[in-house]
Amino acid sequence: MKAAFHTGIKEITVRDVPKPVPGDDQYLVRITHCAICGSDTWFADAPTEGEPIHGHEAVGIIEQCGKNAVKYKVGDRVVCYAIKGCGKCAYCKAGNPTNCQSGRQYIEGGFQEYSLYDDSILFPCPEGADPVIASLYSDAIGVPLRGLRRVKPEADDNVCVWGLGPLGLLQVMFLKAAGVKNIIGLDTVDWRLQKARELGAAHTVNPAKEDPVAAVRKICGGIGADKSYTYVRNDKATATVVECTRECGTICTFVGLNGQYSMPEYVERSMIWSFYFTPNEFEENMKFIRDHHIDLGKVVTDVVPLDRINEGFLKRFEKQSESLKVVISME
Repeated sequence: MKAAFHTGIKEITVRDVPKPVPGDDQYLVRITHCAICGSDTWFADAPTEGEPIHGHEAVGIIEQCGKNAVKYKVGDRVVCYAIKGCGKCAYCKAGNPTNCQSGRQYIEGGFQEYSLYDDSILFPCPEGADPVIASLYSDAIGVPLRGLRRVKPEADDNVCVWGLGPLGLLQVMFLKAAGVKNIIGLDTVDWRLQKARELGAAHTVNPAKEDPVAAVRKICGGIGADKSYTYVRNDKATATVVECTRECGTICTFVGLNGQYSMPEYVERSMIWSFYFTPNEFEENMKFIRDHHIDLGKVVTDVVPLDRINEGFLKRFEKQSESLKVVISME
């Protein structure tokens, strides 16, 4: 089988390797597609010893079942989850392996033709789903939809979305579907600002061309946004997100916060950290997509075959004025 190895700075090499054999509790999944995630920043770094085959937004078909693997059968289509907990701690027992304190593992292996998974990290893929779009059913929709649960907007809220890459644009789409009327998209790439307007943003701001604090406050009647969702992590952006959000407003960050801040107590905001999504949310996420007729294809710009994966990565990370979600195809 073919697998993609990180072999240098901005270098991925496809090699032939033996097909893995499932253990008793495992499934051999034939990967059909795996999307590139914005967190795949290892691409720009030097490779490390023992580095795995990457890819964590995968969808595929069950090829073989271990003797104890009975939840799925050969031929079933599945969506792959990216986090495995210990299964024993209080967080795992509550259905939150993302918060596991006793050995949380990040599951990769999507950029190859076959990979091994167990029951805890597979979801059933909806019948008839386009496999390209199905590669967005875990990470890509799970992250922004968890954000909507962590910070629930009201229809009349003024809402900012910082960073209009694929997840930020999906956040715009989901806010619009949830009934929010006044969505403000912020990014330094004009093409992505235009996409945000097409997908539901009422206003857009380019912080590289105008003062974002003044612009957002003007749009919001002088006091700033009620809620902000941020996918941008740097010192300046964090400080600006706070300033663009009104007193008693709420900020939801998916990327953490950078910087050192000395804020007086009267800077009265709520700050919420949101990380990935839990397995229990998968069906609810799929229902949201179905009920609101969300066209996830609007954020997919490229489908690239495995043997050209390096080109796909270069386009995703170096041509942000023309690329959004790039999906690698193993078919």
